[in-house]
Amino acid sequence: MRTARPRTGPLSQLGARRQRAERPHARPAHARPGAASRLAGGGRRLLLARVVAAALALIGAWLPATAAHAAGTATIADRAPKEDDGRWKLKMTINYGGTPHLSHIPMLFSFTPTVHYERALTDQSPEKPILNRIPLQNQQSINESMDVGFSDGSGKVFSITKFDFVLRRDRGFEAGEYELVIKRASDGVQVGQKQKITLQGENAIIDRRAIVFTGEKKKKDKAADKPDAEKGGEAEKAQGSEGEPASEPAEAEAPSDAELPPDEAPPPVEPRQGGCGCRLSPEEAATPLALPLVALGAAAALARRIRTRRARRG
Repeated sequence: MRTARPRTGPLSQLGARRQRAERPHARPAHARPGAASRLAGGGRRLLLARVVAAALALIGAWLPATAAHAAGTATIADRAPKEDDGRWKLKMTINYGGTPHLSHIPMLFSFTPTVHYERALTDQSPEKPILNRIPLQNQQSINESMDVGFSDGSGKVFSITKFDFVLRRDRGFEAGEYELVIKRASDGVQVGQKQKITLQGENAIIDRRAIVFTGEKKKKDKAADKPDAEKGGEAEKAQGSEGEPASEPAEAEAPSDAELPPDEAPPPVEPRQGGCGCRLSPEEAATPLALPLVALGAAAALARRIRTRRARRG
């Protein structure tokens, strides 16, 4: 019997090559069934992971900021106290949020003015002052420091304390509205939330009238000027009356020409031609005659000295 032999000739090899060429190529991964769903699922998971990471980052950033922004609580019994002898009393309660590590915690109370209560006299109300609420911006806060105690007499420390905080006018406070912020002095952490308080009272009156009438003051001034004028006239009269007697003794003491002795009487002086026609007093008339005499005496003394020197030399 004859057995079939495989053909190994050129025709058989060509057919094999064609069969191999006709085989379909391997499909890509994305073209395989179920690959699209797998890719979609992986993208969703990646997106979800990114969203969760962002949320966790936001929560982590928000929690420390919240803890640093406020710690504990602070409440005020009456946020609109009335003035009593230039003082306002705030009754406060502070919850530390836990047991403090010290019995006294230094705290800083910052009061920022927001509205000023002005009492003013205007042309419409010249006698009774009116109240003007003036808004304020960018004002410098008034800081008051205080050691808040959280313990009793036995030394036991509590998380809640009550105390009175007093505001005074001599510390710069006036009637108006303020914003209060309480912070721990050690680390600057805010205690409780920002609170608005109103200090009720009467500030100094400001005169805003365009014309100020002061007729009564003028009458008082005139009445006051009259006594002064009368006193001034009396003083002048007194001075005049005192001056007159003073001149009489002077005239009485001065000797007359008749009482002078004949030797002391000044020699008669004849008026010169072309002169001013005035007469000189005895002292002035004697002065020109005395000068030549003094000169002659000095010349004679000098001549005597010269003679004595020559005599000694000879």
